[in-house]
Formats: sequence, structure tokens, C-alpha cells
Amino acid sequence: MSVTRYDFSRAVSAFYEMPTELTRDLLPRDLQPLEAHHGSSIFAVTAFDFTESAVGPYQEIVLAIIVPPLIESGGDFPKSAFYPFLLGTSTPEARAHAIERWHLPHFMADIAVDFAESDGTVNVSVREGDKPILDYSVTEHQWEEVDHLYQCHMKDDAGQYKVDIHMRGQFCEHEEERGTLDIHDHPMCEKLDASEIAAFPFRELWMKQGHQLFEELETLS
Repeated sequence: MSVTRYDFSRAVSAFYEMPTELTRDLLPRDLQPLEAHHGSSIFAVTAFDFTESAVGPYQEIVLAIIVPPLIESGGDFPKSAFYPFLLGTSTPEARAHAIERWHLPHFMADIAVDFAESDGTVNVSVREGDKPILDYSVTEHQWEEVDHLYQCHMKDDAGQYKVDIHMRGQFCEHEEERGTLDIHDHPMCEKLDASEIAAFPFRELWMKQGHQLFEELETLS
């Protein structure tokens, strides 16, 4: 089996509750959101600082809805399954690569993702030039070396796809609700109603000095 590898210095993710009814316009008709509890689904923000890839170093922000994973008989159960409805990258080469290989939708201008660590907190700031897109933070917990399976779903005009992703590195995760979120008035966030999304994450995930392995892309019927 061939895999595609991306090395990163940081991967910072946070899960926020939002009304299930508001996820409908963000998901394909045949995908359903995974609810945290009745009427409340999960908006996920993930930022990467990639240090090595087929298209060189770059930063990336992923806006996604958490969905139920597709499980084959005898297969491993992913920690989470994502439907990314929009990504932003710091280089055009990274956008072209992800659109062609993974069928992922992108904001088509360069963005910048800054990571600032202090006293057990990482603050993530996403900008297009001098225009703020979003800011969020997560806090650390107990660190451990992990090899986690995730799943990503994609859809474009040519079809619907799924890929399994392995995340390996130093990792911490908790649900102590210490993080933050600030969504700004920017075209990348135009499908989000900031007033309907929780201002703090119910789950915070932080990984350092790891790599991301994409298995082969699967086309779904």
C-alpha cells in the first residue's frame, strides 16, 4: 500500500458545539453530522505547520464538520471522521496538490497561520495579509507518543471520496474547556454564524513533532 507523508512541527485542533441544523448547508446530502448531544453537532478547527511534504513546507487551516466514520468489517475504529468544507494554505503549490490529489475545497488565496506557545497554551492566529480570519487557543495536558487513525471524507463534482489518515507524534487531549475561539468577518468564514458556535472548545487536541500518513484515496459509490 502506498502512503503520502507530511511531517509537521505542530498540529492544533479544537472541537466546538454548534446547532445541528446549521451543519446541513455545510455537508453533502448523504452525510450526517455526528452529534455531541441531541441537536448539537461538532465544528472542528485544525491548524498545521508542515515542515516537509511533496510541495515543501507550508501552513494550513482546516474547517470541518465531524461525521460518523465508515467502518469495514474487522477494521480499526477511527478516533474521529472529518468532512472538511474549506481549507486555507500558505502556498499555491500546497493548494494545487491537495485539490488534485485529495479533492479538498480551498480558499484560493494565500493565508498565514501563526503559532504562539506560552505557559502551556498555544494560540493560533489565521490571517490573509492584514485581514484576520480566526483566532483560537488550546491548552496542554498529559503528553504521550501515539499512532492514531482518523478518517476524512471529501466530495466534488466528480464524485465522493474517503481516505484514512494516521497521525503519529507527541500528543495531548482533554475536555477541560480552557480554550478559546474568535471568528472574524472574512470570506473564509462566510458560511459560519459565529453567534451560534460555542466560544470555547469541549475537546482540545495538540500534537508536536509528528507526521501524517494518508493511505490511498477511496472513491465511494
